Amino acid sequence: TAQQITQSGLLPTYVTPAAGGDEVTNTGVQFFHVRNDSGSSITATVVPEITTVVDPQLGKLVKENAVLTLAATKEGFLGPFETRAFNNTAGNIKITCSATASVKVAALYL
Repeated sequence: TAQQITQSGLLPTYVTPAAGGDEVTNTGVQFFHVRNDSGSSITATVVPEITTVVDPQLGKLVKENAVLTLAATKEGFLGPFETRAFNNTAGNIKITCSATASVKVAALYL
């Protein structure tokens, strides 16, 4: 579940990512905070559901994966995600991490 950051602040709850990935409802303002407490580099990825669109004026447009690579002991943010490109039919986005040991993820929004 995405957690809202408010004027009062937020002490986010982190989870260990599931090996097959984790889903969260996306309204276009959600993003992930990923902490890599491991001794190796990891990659967090959100894959768009729609990867190619043909625009009459711009031609073929390709939407790339959203990728965050974190060195050992680093943390970072990934997102937000356009709903039309990234949401699955249930309105969710899915994040996967290349490793799960000593990795923590929090889904956030403003």
